Amino acid sequence: MALIDDLASSCNTIEELSTYISNNSTEIYDFFISQKFKSITAYRDEIESFILLKYQIYSQLDFDKGKNKAFILGLLDVSERFGFQLAFQRLFDLSQLNNIPIGSRLTASSKFLVGIHNVLDYSNRLHEVVDLLATSYLHEEDSEEKVIATLIHYYTEVLLNFGIQNPTAVAEFRERLKEEISRDDRKYLLNSTLIEVLNEAIADIEAAYEKIHLKLDLLLERSREFLPFEIGAHLIEIETEYVEMLDSVASRFLDIRELCKTLYSKVSSDEIFWSLQRGVKVLTDEKQLLAYINSYGNMHHAKVMSALASLPSEVFTSHLEIYDWGCGQGLATMCFLEYSQIQDSHVNIKSATLIEPSEIAIKRAALHVKKFKKDLMLITKNKDLDSISPDDFNSSEKTIKIHLFSNILDIDFFSMSDLVSNLKDSFNGLNYFVCVSPYVTEQKTQRLNDFVENFENSEILSEITERKGEWKGTNWSRVIRVFKAEI
Repeated sequence: MALIDDLASSCNTIEELSTYISNNSTEIYDFFISQKFKSITAYRDEIESFILLKYQIYSQLDFDKGKNKAFILGLLDVSERFGFQLAFQRLFDLSQLNNIPIGSRLTASSKFLVGIHNVLDYSNRLHEVVDLLATSYLHEEDSEEKVIATLIHYYTEVLLNFGIQNPTAVAEFRERLKEEISRDDRKYLLNSTLIEVLNEAIADIEAAYEKIHLKLDLLLERSREFLPFEIGAHLIEIETEYVEMLDSVASRFLDIRELCKTLYSKVSSDEIFWSLQRGVKVLTDEKQLLAYINSYGNMHHAKVMSALASLPSEVFTSHLEIYDWGCGQGLATMCFLEYSQIQDSHVNIKSATLIEPSEIAIKRAALHVKKFKKDLMLITKNKDLDSISPDDFNSSEKTIKIHLFSNILDIDFFSMSDLVSNLKDSFNGLNYFVCVSPYVTEQKTQRLNDFVENFENSEILSEITERKGEWKGTNWSRVIRVFKAEI
């Protein structure tokens, strides 16, 4: 049975639905948010029917519960994706009535999905929509992809609703949109996928619509077509200027950050900084590597070190395996090794496994980790999370496993269900999970909470949620979940 059918059959009473959401929130999120268009479009009618016909049930949920808020936000996202105008309006009104935080991106969606009567309504709201999406890009969303996707959905609504009866007006709207995002103060919205969509021929509306959604799947990584992966268990950066310069720096995180800061100062630009997309973009060149540590290194170090402080002391006198998921340049593992040094512990690290889709980043991660512990057995997996399988690991049940998830679990573009399944199939025995992220939205934080709840035999060691301004002594936010689980 498809999840949407299972969901509908579990929506006869408020209590029944609430229980279903509580027990299946990860699967619900993956179904509505992570599926590619070809898969989810088969359930388009069922999804719309559920939203419209089950309103009287789900509108009475207890919205003090994070999972119920995330459920409504997921329905809003899928309504935007399919252009369900009436469904979106009902969900949007419900969210406002119950103080569910919408954010600027979904508010922008309301401007082109609610109260539209003619093609001029779309054009007259263009500046307001782009302003809201700019706010979302700069201050709210943790990556550009969802913002750009909403902008593409805006254009798609105009194309679908007026492409046949008024193609001239659609062409004029498209040119106005190009002008709006080409302004000097909006150029960060000039995404290559958006440009391709706006240049797509529109003589055949249905064909154009299909092509646009294929491009959206690529943009949002729903198709799982990613960078070509470098096969090899021992990737490491060699014979570069950075390798030579790193040799002269002490084995301390903040000293390495100072090196990157110095090197970045020679090449810095707004274009490079915006390409990082607040630190969630897969990095592809040397300048981005330097920019990331320059811009986010101190914050990253502070968050991870504060999370590691909640691990019990016996961890640092045990035999360990370290797994750094979405490791980037290895910053979380660097922090763990540095923290172990500060504790003057006698930890015995059997191996460290780095998992990262960017080849250039994982090679630098290996270099950084070896800087802290030259004799460490280091394994590299140049893969994204959806490409990982139990065959990638050879873990010992007798060894404690430390899983580092730094700035990765709140990201939308992977299947949480598959990740949890792989973890349970691969790592029998005692596991510690160190999960840190910025505070972005309640929906993103709920994604971390859902991850924790997937491990039944778990014990929470640290649970911190602090928005910007709440973490004393900093201007940063943090969401920390540290727990242990027997698998």
